[in-house]
Amino acid sequence: MIATMFVGVLLAMVFLSAALILALLPAACLIAVVRTPFATFRAAGSNKILWVILLIWLNLFAGVVYLAAVRPRLEAANTFSQRCQMTPL
Repeated sequence: MIATMFVGVLLAMVFLSAALILALLPAACLIAVVRTPFATFRAAGSNKILWVILLIWLNLFAGVVYLAAVRPRLEAANTFSQRCQMTPL
C-alpha cells in the first residue's frame, strides 16, 4: 500500500518536472532571443525575427535547436565584437 503510494507520488513528480521543463525551456529561450541585439544575430549569421517566430510556433524543438546550434554562435560573435571594441586602433 505505502509502496504503491510512493510510486504514484514519484511518477507525479516526474511528470510535473517534465511538464515544467517543456514549458520553461522555450520561454527562457524566447527571453534570451528578445534580449539579444539584432547586431549580434547579424554577426553570427542568423536572424532574430526568424528565431522569435520559430520559438513561438515550434516551442520545445526550436528551443533545443536554439540552445545547441545558435546560442554558441551568438556568444562567439558577441565575444569577438567585444574584443574588437577593446583593441585600440
